[in-house]
Amino acid sequence: MGWEVRIPDKLEIAAGAAGTLPISIAVDRGLSISRDTAIIVDLVPEPGLAIKRRRLGRGEAVDPEADAPRFAVPVHAETVGDHAVAIRVRFWLCGGRVCRPIDVRRSAVVTVTPAPDAPLDH
Repeated sequence: MGWEVRIPDKLEIAAGAAGTLPISIAVDRGLSISRDTAIIVDLVPEPGLAIKRRRLGRGEAVDPEADAPRFAVPVHAETVGDHAVAIRVRFWLCGGRVCRPIDVRRSAVVTVTPAPDAPLDH
């Protein structure tokens, strides 16, 4: 295949807290991700999760100049339960003189746990 999009299957966050959903693209030696075309990461969270930026590009990567870009997507948990995030990653994979489009659809489940009880003031 020559490439891999790595996204954890599950992420656990306490209600009311924020977490980070990591997304990374890895390519085999001899291949590269085109710098002349966009990398587009679309995120569609189910109700109960908040993601401010639902479309990311190379500029939002942890290191935009990296050959294998990775993203750290802030996710805010609002409602207890399991919530899916639909993820679509698009980029051009190049090897030699040929580039081809890659379009990957994945999902991750964010498990929102009850928030720890706050201390009671007397």
